Amino acid sequence: MLRYIIKRILLLIPVLIGVSIVVFAAMHLFTADPAAMILGQHATTDQIEALRKQLGLNDPIYMQYWSFFKNAVQGNLGDSLFTKTSVTKELLSRFPATIELAFAAILFAAVFGISIGVISAVKQNTIFDYAGMVTALIGVSMPIFWLGLVLIVIFSLGLHVLPVAGRIDLGMEPQSVTGFYFFDSLITGNIDALKSALSHIVLPAVALGSYSTAIIARMTRSTMLEVISQDYIRTARAKGLLEKVVILSHA
Repeated sequence: MLRYIIKRILLLIPVLIGVSIVVFAAMHLFTADPAAMILGQHATTDQIEALRKQLGLNDPIYMQYWSFFKNAVQGNLGDSLFTKTSVTKELLSRFPATIELAFAAILFAAVFGISIGVISAVKQNTIFDYAGMVTALIGVSMPIFWLGLVLIVIFSLGLHVLPVAGRIDLGMEPQSVTGFYFFDSLITGNIDALKSALSHIVLPAVALGSYSTAIIARMTRSTMLEVISQDYIRTARAKGLLEKVVILSHA
């Protein structure tokens, strides 16, 4: 097992290098001049050229990439051209929000995906099965960004039951302990902040977890159909156990 994990990690290295090369090249081919963007539309040609020289933008692209790669390996991602702060600090400041959203999306996908899959398998070829599989098909086919916009229009702009954006209402941020709003709210006993954070994460978590929910539902259904046809399930039913007990405790 350890050998397999090490092998997968080593295979990840060339993939990351390849992705960095593609992204770096694409940024140079399809984006405007960074120096002109930083200085604005009123900058003179001399000012733009001086900034390009300062940033090393006049160097060949392979030299620019090597400089980036060398610094990135050492953990130095440079400074933001707009905020003038460390890119690493910018990323770390947003890390808690990313983890919270990812965890919420995984939790949503697991709970609803497994539930839909189990119900579809137990109620095979019924309206519940068809509804579950149609829902799974829609979840797989629907782009996440489009679903997010639809959810905002319905629940935020239409029904006014959930906020449009953000992590928490302004002025309700809990005292920072870990940077995670849910943990900080619980640690400090700020229930109002916890409720606000929960309301803000619902729509993003549903949108982000929709695809995974559909995949989990389909996998659970196919696996459950195979399991409930096994001999030990028939034996459990023959013993007179309730169907709920058979499904939840055995299948």
